[in-house]
Amino acid sequence: MFEAAARHCNFTLAAGEFNVTQPAISRMISRLEQHLGTSLFLRKAGGLELTEEGLLLYRAVRDGFERIEETVCEIQNRQQNPEVVTVSVTSAFAIHWLMPRFDRFRREVPGVTIRLDLIHGEPLGRLGAADIGLRYGMPEGEETEVWPLVEEVVIPVCSPAYRRDHGAIDGRGGLKGQVLASLTGKMRVPWSRYLQAIGTGPMHEATELSFSDYALIIQGAIKGQAVALGWWHVVAGEILSGGLVPAGRSLLQTGTLYHLVARRSAMGRPAVQKVRDWFQDEFAALESRRNELGLIPVRSAVQIPPVE
Repeated sequence: MFEAAARHCNFTLAAGEFNVTQPAISRMISRLEQHLGTSLFLRKAGGLELTEEGLLLYRAVRDGFERIEETVCEIQNRQQNPEVVTVSVTSAFAIHWLMPRFDRFRREVPGVTIRLDLIHGEPLGRLGAADIGLRYGMPEGEETEVWPLVEEVVIPVCSPAYRRDHGAIDGRGGLKGQVLASLTGKMRVPWSRYLQAIGTGPMHEATELSFSDYALIIQGAIKGQAVALGWWHVVAGEILSGGLVPAGRSLLQTGTLYHLVARRSAMGRPAVQKVRDWFQDEFAALESRRNELGLIPVRSAVQIPPVE
């Protein structure tokens, strides 16, 4: 009950999860606070807020529940077909990198089925119930094995028709008349950071178009609606096939890496090893094609977000 109340910061919503009344939740939280000898919530007119002690307890409880869920999923997976491998990737990566390669995967890795566990946001955090996944700047831990996969490279991209009509973003006209696609919320490499790194701007000269998911940003660029910041390992297939073209002359290298991350317990399965080897081979082949673009590399370090 505490976990639900802390997650919602609302006793009424927590009560709904347990099919009890709001006062019942309030009484249980009060008993817990009496037992611990400290307040876990600040009761304010605008609602609940976790105290410092409450936040410490919530993080510990949440981590414990996640570990329990991961273990239950692992036990269940052991009873299922060992040739099914669950892969954790972002929705954009799945749509624009993995899906076009599914036929080749089936030919080259027969007898192994990929099940996707999609992330709608940054490729950060634990694998959860997945066997293997793609993560940004994730160090090796006691429960995981990690293999460097690809350097982070950001390229502005647009449709061929958009570039023909609007020109390059670093051309004579600059950003005037350009439409830049942004992610609602905070992007790790926002347009302002990219433009500063390549010496182009100011940002206010362009029109900004916001999307709620990165996969939609890339789709908007393909449809000619805007220029998107494309991560090379996501948009490479679209660029090499002609669906997208570079919208400028520079690419940004942040100096950090994406990694393949797998649960140690899963790596004992030959199917997971085959998926890892296939990903590594595909990325190695892809990296050799980047120089074909003839873009100017610009280096600018980007802070790696903490993994909660």
